[in-house]
Amino acid sequence: MELEALQTALPDIQQLGANLVAISPQLERYGRSVHRRLNLGFDVLTDLGLQVADQFGLVFVLPDYLKTVYLQFGNKLDEFHGENAFRLPMPARYVVDQQSVIRTANVSPDYTRRPEPGETISALEELTKAGVNARRRGPNFGFEG
Repeated sequence: MELEALQTALPDIQQLGANLVAISPQLERYGRSVHRRLNLGFDVLTDLGLQVADQFGLVFVLPDYLKTVYLQFGNKLDEFHGENAFRLPMPARYVVDQQSVIRTANVSPDYTRRPEPGETISALEELTKAGVNARRRGPNFGFEG
């Protein structure tokens, strides 16, 4: 759902001179499958073992009751992420300029709440108005669990 919304927003993001990259804890084979199925126009990188999310302090372990619910619904986080722990990254989106400076950050401790693409577009517009070059090497990346 989030990746589809980002795909819809991609032309507006690119029009503002920015790029989009998503980072997911899913193993590469699952990420490639999602990329093809959704026909995404941006890269989805694999954060193997949630190493990047962990560096940003964004990793949490699902409580046992949620692990049970996930398993009852057939969600196999352990299989998709390649680890036994039922860990997820907090949803996060950053706008990073060409000098690798984070200009905006949107992070929620509630993994069910995701930043809206419109919020990112608004941030890019504000940065463009303020004269900050919104193009960046590691642009707009969110964590998709």
